[in-house]
Amino acid sequence: MKDLNNTTKKILFGTVGAAGLFLASSASVNADTTHHVVKNDTVWDLSQKYGVSIQSIEQLNKINTDTHLIREGQTLTIPTTGKTATKTSQVTVKAGDTLWALAQKYGTTVEKLRQLNGLASDAYLIHVGDVIKVDGQVTTTTTTNAQATSTVSSEASQTSQAASTASSEANQTGQAAATASSEASQTSQATSTASSEASQAASTSQAATPYVAANHVTYTVQAGDSLYTIAQKYGVTVDSLRQANTLGATLQVGQSLTVNDPTKNPQASVAASQAEQTPAQTTTTSQTTQATQTTQAATTTNQVAQTTSQTTSQPAAQTQTSQASQTTQTSQQTQASQAQVATPSSYSVSALLSYAQTFTGVPYVLGGTTPAGFDCSGFTQYVFNHFGKNIGRTTYQQQYAGTKLAVSSAQPGDLLFWGAYGSAYHVGIYLGGSSYIAAPEPGESVSVKSFTYYQPSFAVHVN
Repeated sequence: MKDLNNTTKKILFGTVGAAGLFLASSASVNADTTHHVVKNDTVWDLSQKYGVSIQSIEQLNKINTDTHLIREGQTLTIPTTGKTATKTSQVTVKAGDTLWALAQKYGTTVEKLRQLNGLASDAYLIHVGDVIKVDGQVTTTTTTNAQATSTVSSEASQTSQAASTASSEANQTGQAAATASSEASQTSQATSTASSEASQAASTSQAATPYVAANHVTYTVQAGDSLYTIAQKYGVTVDSLRQANTLGATLQVGQSLTVNDPTKNPQASVAASQAEQTPAQTTTTSQTTQATQTTQAATTTNQVAQTTSQTTSQPAAQTQTSQASQTTQTSQQTQASQAQVATPSSYSVSALLSYAQTFTGVPYVLGGTTPAGFDCSGFTQYVFNHFGKNIGRTTYQQQYAGTKLAVSSAQPGDLLFWGAYGSAYHVGIYLGGSSYIAAPEPGESVSVKSFTYYQPSFAVHVN
């Protein structure tokens, strides 16, 4: 009996000591940590690595919130996620709001907003008028410590009871219960895996089934084609082309596309264009013939003047010769004027839009300016630089790169901006209709989007 009491005391002291060690380690986690910046580190990467918001890192380390720049070798203090706690609140989505903007405003991340509102892991679209739950830095450390303390106390109590009773039957029962729990857990995991696979299979089946309308035509992709140029030819939207076809990252020459409910006939447009050119060619031929006849008449007049000069006065012949010369000069000037052709523009809008869409799928990288990764203004700068247009590096510079327009007056190839003029915070390239292409936000990639629920503030035509 004495040995049993000593054993019980040892177990209790060991358990309480473990509980104290656990609580001490939990307390040390609450302290701020430091991070030594290495090459390619960004504030966004650190916020994801340590589970804190970009805003909290920048505020604590006095980092410029416009440039988000950090230096290699710099030592940053990383705030602890459990230092503060705020109550979950709700906001009503306004024009121009995005998950990224709300996450920055309320000191959280896009992923937390998605989890809090039951959104898909790849969801990014929110609508004006939606009520979104937002949170700041919600702490769970205190609760976790309390649960851990309760668990340790419970284990100490159970250990004390087991030591005092010293029953082998209880040990066997505990082992049997653990085995049953393990089997139940494995069964639950298998069920969850099967459900996930079934869901993925259903999703894949739905995505692999394109919609084909009763009124449709088939188009074969040519060199230089893009979804945008094909949509313009047939008077449809890029989204309708995506819905009607199973598309990869890029179009392939010779690929067949289904075009649902076309509103234009490209062949009829070409025929009409040729019909318009034919009268113009006839007019040019007629004008050339008339000019030739006028020149011939002038030559005849000159000959008559020379013949008549033998019987008439010399001044009269000179007058006729001068008139003939003037007639010839007028004819030459008319022909030169007709031969002039308008100088082509410095770049083709359709070529610019096609080039922009070749970068679909390039990931968003804060501060990125190359196809390895773009931010919004880095993407637009790269596309326009390819066509010899220097529009500046930042959104602030690009809003002054041309003529400011209302969104309703924008033309394909113009820049679209979100935010007030002079303090815009996002930019994309207008494709026409309600479509634009941009590098949207961290966690996403360059893609064609609709601004039906995310209205831009103004447009700029690049000079």
